[in-house]
Amino acid sequence: MPPKCIACAISATKKRNLSGNFTVVYFRPTVDYPDDWTGHPENAEWFCTEHLPLTEGLTNLSALEAIDRIRTQLTQDKA
Repeated sequence: MPPKCIACAISATKKRNLSGNFTVVYFRPTVDYPDDWTGHPENAEWFCTEHLPLTEGLTNLSALEAIDRIRTQLTQDKA
């Protein structure tokens, strides 16, 4: 599955994503995984280059808390 920005839902396959660059950000983990576990951890989220700066100072929060703050900020910026 290609990366998809959690803030704007632009994926690596959409034409609107001109840069094609995504960064995975790790927030505070809320689940302990066994050493042999594989998969996408609950605290890791993808961000496009436009929305990556919104994660600054939020990595101490859980992913759910951080995403809630980011979406609130984006809503306020549109108003």
